[in-house]
Amino acid sequence: MIGRGTVVLVILLTAGVLFNCNPGRIKTDLSDIHVDEVVINRYGLALFRLDPGNLKSGLQVLSKDYSFFLGYDFEDTLKLIRIHNFITDPFNIHIASACMKRYPGLTNLEDKFTQAFRYYKYFLPDQKIPNIFTYISGLQYESPVNVIDSVMIIALDMYLGKDFVPYRQLGLPVYKISRMDRPYILPDCFKEIAITQLIPEQKSSTLLDMMVYHGKILYFLDAVLPEVQDSFKIGYTSNQLDWCRENEPGIWAFLIENELLYTTDYQEINKFIIDGPFTSGLPRESPSMLGRWMGWQIVRQYMKRNHNISLDSLFHDPDSQEILMRSRYKPKK
Repeated sequence: MIGRGTVVLVILLTAGVLFNCNPGRIKTDLSDIHVDEVVINRYGLALFRLDPGNLKSGLQVLSKDYSFFLGYDFEDTLKLIRIHNFITDPFNIHIASACMKRYPGLTNLEDKFTQAFRYYKYFLPDQKIPNIFTYISGLQYESPVNVIDSVMIIALDMYLGKDFVPYRQLGLPVYKISRMDRPYILPDCFKEIAITQLIPEQKSSTLLDMMVYHGKILYFLDAVLPEVQDSFKIGYTSNQLDWCRENEPGIWAFLIENELLYTTDYQEINKFIIDGPFTSGLPRESPSMLGRWMGWQIVRQYMKRNHNISLDSLFHDPDSQEILMRSRYKPKK
């Protein structure tokens, strides 16, 4: 028995069914789309290579390429002290060294960014491509990626792999640590672009509104990262993703029969939207963020049935009920 009432979520076993690893793949022709090769600027590497004994002059040279981080004024003694303490701290030095070992070069990542931005310009030709920087955050895990105007900054120390011991020392949950690795860099970066640059913040407060909002974000990843597996886009293990696909009709029936789609109850909405080890009230095999995953399937179906809708139009359509209706979403049992 789960949730309210006597509704039972039926575990639908579909042994033998083969799933496309990228069911949301969108047909594109990039032959006429050109973007400059992406160059990732490694501020963190440059900063930790400075001579602490000659910091001021080193920062003045560095500021030519990294003014976004440093500015140009180095007469502020407190500023110099803070930077000196940061780059001489043994813990930060250890992190910077780990970043260099894990990421001695970023050519492969630059190539992937270049290709993703070709898709980006294909779907959203008026959008600007940001300048990309990596830095050492000192394990500021709350914001591994930030996009500010035309600049994207990536905390490379938040992608050192699940076996990086300091992550466990921070007390971070296993489900978060499992995503702090190389395959999640691109999805995290383009999610941040979607949230900060493309998709207006969701003002309404029903569960369906939040489902469709997050579905738009994930559909954007379908558009720009077609080669990336769904598990990396949403942050599920392959087993969790299989669970969602196998139980999709049951999850949908659960939401309908419990009249949850239009609830405005904050706690009920959070059960299906926020991150966590599993979804409260459902089997422990269930992943968290089920509302996001279901919203993703609704948006995919909506765009599949409405070929004339552009990505930009989708992003700026606030009517989640209309999107659901026109999607004719009804997972098959």
